[in-house]
Amino acid sequence: MKLFQRSWRLACVVVLCACGADKSEGAPAAAKASADAKQPTKTEAKASPEPASGEQKTFAQPTAKPPPPPKGAALLESTPLYVQTCDKANACPSLMQPAGETHCRELELGGRENWRLPDLGEAEKFGSIDGLQNLEGFHWTRTAFAEDGKQAWIFDPKSAQKTTIPRDRKPFTIRCVHDL
Repeated sequence: MKLFQRSWRLACVVVLCACGADKSEGAPAAAKASADAKQPTKTEAKASPEPASGEQKTFAQPTAKPPPPPKGAALLESTPLYVQTCDKANACPSLMQPAGETHCRELELGGRENWRLPDLGEAEKFGSIDGLQNLEGFHWTRTAFAEDGKQAWIFDPKSAQKTTIPRDRKPFTIRCVHDL
């Protein structure tokens, strides 16, 4: 036991010497030094003062709404997502689904690129968006039918009907969306 105590003391002295402490301080000084290390100095305590009353903090203020949609698109706030309006200036073509995916990828609307076909959940919200035109008829989505990947979902925003159909069977409306 005495050998263990001497080894421990020797280890403490070696550590204290390596840290620049005086050899004569011993273990009690080491405990005091570690306790002092936990206490902030006066200069550290003053490093982050609280603002005086009336002063404002300089934190960024969050915005409640996304930026307004570009010309030719409307905003689906719940997602948030820009949706093509399909007005006269920005017509939505009637294509088969694969051609529609290509059309959306190549679309530049309101200075924005990287448009895409909506998924089924997004298309189901089209009827609730102000400013969308030509909502009649089925619209292609990018959502594959789970039981047959060669089919995709189509959705009619006016009647809320939805069904699946082979991607290359018949042309339907292509209404592109853009992620924010």
